[in-house]
Amino acid sequence: MVAASHTPVSQVMTSYPGELLHMDTVGPAQVASISVKWYVLVVVDDFSRFSWVFFMESKDEAFGFVWDLVLRLRNESHKAMRPIRSDNGGEFRNSRFENFCRNLGLEHQFSSPYTPPQNGVVERKNRTLVEMARTMIDEHRTPRRFWAEAVNTACYFANRIFLRAFLGKTSYELRCFVLQKAGHLEKFESCCLDGIFLGYASSSWGFHVWILEAKQVVETCEVSFDETMPCTTPAFELSGDDEEGTPIFEDEEGAVNDGDAGATAPAAAPAPSTTSLDNEGGPLPTASSSLPRQQAHAEVGPAKDAGG
Repeated sequence: MVAASHTPVSQVMTSYPGELLHMDTVGPAQVASISVKWYVLVVVDDFSRFSWVFFMESKDEAFGFVWDLVLRLRNESHKAMRPIRSDNGGEFRNSRFENFCRNLGLEHQFSSPYTPPQNGVVERKNRTLVEMARTMIDEHRTPRRFWAEAVNTACYFANRIFLRAFLGKTSYELRCFVLQKAGHLEKFESCCLDGIFLGYASSSWGFHVWILEAKQVVETCEVSFDETMPCTTPAFELSGDDEEGTPIFEDEEGAVNDGDAGATAPAAAPAPSTTSLDNEGGPLPTASSSLPRQQAHAEVGPAKDAGG
């Protein structure tokens, strides 16, 4: 038996968004995210190449995210979703997925064991998102525990800047700091706090900001950015296990794992952290910002540059 190369695709194989979904998981990560997540579920629409990312503590959470996404897409479009495609990982090949697909009349297609190119659409997307996230993290010496926010941001950008081959449009086109309440402030208390911009909210018009004083991520729309202030490592109080230049995921540097072995427990102990909002798509520039107390960066009165 001799391995042969796969013939490149020279046309769009589907007719409309939502007709076919590709899905795969990535992980475990080297370090838990700030909301103690270890894995990423990546779902890609075949026609538009629009992507969704979902962050999980374990692989068996994948079914719940796929369930919600498929039902939402079926409600958004009057056209039928036919197959979904994945590898043979235990998080996909199980009775829950089998019953779900049978009830909705979906065909569940699997790639051959140890043949990642057969699920190449999402495998390439995985690599793109992880490399974009690692570049953003390394560029500004951001601690590794923010990898989920970086992947979320990479997904947001990829959906809006990359053109779909053969169609010449972006995936988005084809798919179509907070003020403190006066009663909570002392008369001369500052109404803003310093924070670091992490990304965009996925389900509202807002931003994800890491508040330096509270050491937590908040979602807010009232933010004033100071893009002239560099984002440095001391601002994050980098810990010893967040070393610059190290891979985000354990199997990142090796061959792509086809996922036949099913879910595995992460080797590292979860890093303690406060609550975070890490889900689906948003950008991660590293502008420093000032946020109001208890929330993200904003200022009272006329808009002006936030310096602290």
